[in-house]
Amino acid sequence: MPRLKNQNKKISIKECTSCFKSNNIIFNFAYIVYDDDLDDNAKRTLIDRLREVSSVNYLELTRWPREKGFEEVKVNISKEIPRNFLNEIGAFDGKYSIMRLYKNNEPTPGRIIGKLINKIFYIFYIDVKGNLYNH
Repeated sequence: MPRLKNQNKKISIKECTSCFKSNNIIFNFAYIVYDDDLDDNAKRTLIDRLREVSSVNYLELTRWPREKGFEEVKVNISKEIPRNFLNEIGAFDGKYSIMRLYKNNEPTPGRIIGKLINKIFYIFYIDVKGNLYNH
């Protein structure tokens, strides 16, 4: 069996200059919990909203009113944050990032609830009927 020689070479880590850096929001579905009321119409609406929000530059998105974009609020939600999110991502500050599923709360006050960190929106819940917290 050949022996490996100990070589004292310095390893230099270079910053990736060709790596993907988004100017838009990115959605992460790893921690999602579906509502029982997620029918085909709600799924279509969800996809349309995600497409709309992800097609806009992040800086422009931050200027949108909360009825159209995001709001950061501390609310009491009737479900716990997915444990694997806390284990993998880190501490939770108690504020949720919330996006309305339907812009004018018509036909329901549905919400997409998660946490926005570094332009990545980690989706926790899709609350089609708006039942997870008091609006």
